[in-house]
Amino acid sequence: DAESDAYMRLWHQALIRRTGSAEPVASYSVRRIKHLGVFSTCECHRRTKCIWARHITTHSKALAGRAVHGLCTEAGDDSGLPIRIKTRGVPIHLYADPIGVEEDAIRQLVSIAESGLAEHFVSAMPDVHLGKGAAVGSVYASKTLVAPNGVGVDIGCGMAAVPVEKLFRDDLVRDASDGTDGFVKEAKAVQRLIKAKVPTGADSHLEALKGTAEAISAISKEHPPSPWLRKLLSANARVARQLGTLGGGNHFLEVLYDETGQVWLMLHSGSRWIGNHTADVYNRKAIDQMRRDGRSPPSGRSGLNDLNSLRIDSEEGQLYLQDMAWCQAYALANRRAMLGIMTQIVRDVLNRRTEDDRMINTHHNFCQCERCTVRDPVTGAEVSEELWVTRKGATSARRGEAGLIPGSMGVGSFVVEGKGESLSWRSCSHGAGRRLSRTKAFELVSQADFEASMNGILCDRTEALRDEAPQAYKDLSQVMQDQKSLVSIKHRLHPLINVKGIEKGSRQKKKGEARRDRKS
Repeated sequence: DAESDAYMRLWHQALIRRTGSAEPVASYSVRRIKHLGVFSTCECHRRTKCIWARHITTHSKALAGRAVHGLCTEAGDDSGLPIRIKTRGVPIHLYADPIGVEEDAIRQLVSIAESGLAEHFVSAMPDVHLGKGAAVGSVYASKTLVAPNGVGVDIGCGMAAVPVEKLFRDDLVRDASDGTDGFVKEAKAVQRLIKAKVPTGADSHLEALKGTAEAISAISKEHPPSPWLRKLLSANARVARQLGTLGGGNHFLEVLYDETGQVWLMLHSGSRWIGNHTADVYNRKAIDQMRRDGRSPPSGRSGLNDLNSLRIDSEEGQLYLQDMAWCQAYALANRRAMLGIMTQIVRDVLNRRTEDDRMINTHHNFCQCERCTVRDPVTGAEVSEELWVTRKGATSARRGEAGLIPGSMGVGSFVVEGKGESLSWRSCSHGAGRRLSRTKAFELVSQADFEASMNGILCDRTEALRDEAPQAYKDLSQVMQDQKSLVSIKHRLHPLINVKGIEKGSRQKKKGEARRDRKS
């Protein structure tokens, strides 16, 4: 009928935009049409500012009975993002093409939206993917509940970076036409010293760094730990010895350069063992509390919907927020300590200082109370209230706020500035996001392809790092395109030197790390 023909024309126009192909619709099979999606009219009827909307069949099981529409964009953004997914709870704002999102991640977003945790809506960043209990890249705000696995098992995981004064790419790399790799001896010395001085993987410092006791004391003074955590800190020397250590998985230390050639130092890490242990302890407390309250946990496979919550007004809820704040502060201090080590190395080897007034140190696994202004996308009405905003694998992007969005080890990163978009809870992505699981990366990415993708970068290329190959991650340029309404790009950083944590042990142990790494 005429209405169906109109929908098909809209679908075909969108297909041309996405693929660049003007191939006739008739040449596509029904199965392919269902995979790519079918388009419907927009629910808001504000056609002057609204892009055609989309009804998703790609995730028909995860989205059964839930309508999917495009949202109006006041800035005239022609991307059609975010996509609005209606659920039996609050809607989901998806800043990505649903075709590129795992169905299990969609299920996790729906679970958050229908759990009673979220107020107003759930936002999903462009790098959204499957996580433990909650999708990595999910952002939501709560009044009464907090979920340990909603925050993530590496509490306070995040990024830090600082530019180096009067140090440029050409100081580290020279013409490689003579058959060498092009890196000067000073660059190789920097890489060697970073690997020697910053413990990676499961390693810790043999002795705590100078100033660690004072740093932990200052954290405890500003964020008093619960009696349980205080006792743990006094009895476990590992917490002190891990301050200034990287960890494994997707954590890294890098030397990069921006569009002017200026060199930057950057790293990705979190709260190490103490954050993981704290998250696990309070997730078990959440399970117990939900049983006592008669609240039903989300149904589904173990791990997929392990989204257990604590009442914020309960004793356990208050203690979790207290200890979570401690772990977040520890993560900040951990990144600061490693950046200090890298800074000293650059000073010793190259006689250059960092521009500390331009340092960025920010979380992307955290929860904090914020004054939130929420705008209804249909009516335009606004409401302002204080809510607990949970970001798991998402970066705060308030208007004018500096942030860091890293790619894979061969791609580089972006320095960004937030636009304060309320539809995303003033957030943006935390990186590119995984495209392949660690197991799939080992299976599908050859060692030769991994090594080729790292050409021009001073780094380890051992087989143990193949699950971190650029091919295992989403296209960072597309991720940035999908969030152009959330952030503006200030600098594009390209990698020169990369150091990652290589897990000791068998390849099977390395694959087992995938379960823990789903948080990041």
